[in-house]
Amino acid sequence: MFSVKHGAIDVKIKLDGKGQKYLEWEIGPGGFKRAWIQHRDADNDWAKTPGRRYLNVVRVEDFDKGPAGNATDFPIYSDLPDEQILVAFVSAVCAMTGCKLPEVI
Repeated sequence: MFSVKHGAIDVKIKLDGKGQKYLEWEIGPGGFKRAWIQHRDADNDWAKTPGRRYLNVVRVEDFDKGPAGNATDFPIYSDLPDEQILVAFVSAVCAMTGCKLPEVI
């Protein structure tokens, strides 16, 4: 687990079974999302990104549960670190949807 300071919030970034960094948050009553950074091999890098990295987002049933839907991937062309991309994405989604950013993600 990694800890990233984002304003007054201490963001906890976890590692999944494949060693990929992820964040989870509640996007509404009983609605949970997971965002993670996926590192792909060259054959699966459909967007030909410089670091072969993708931001993936999926619905999950609850915190620390596996995906409950189909993930959407976004190619990452930035050289920002994985942690910064995750925090920025979750913060932006919460700001746009009006959902409260949890005290500990």
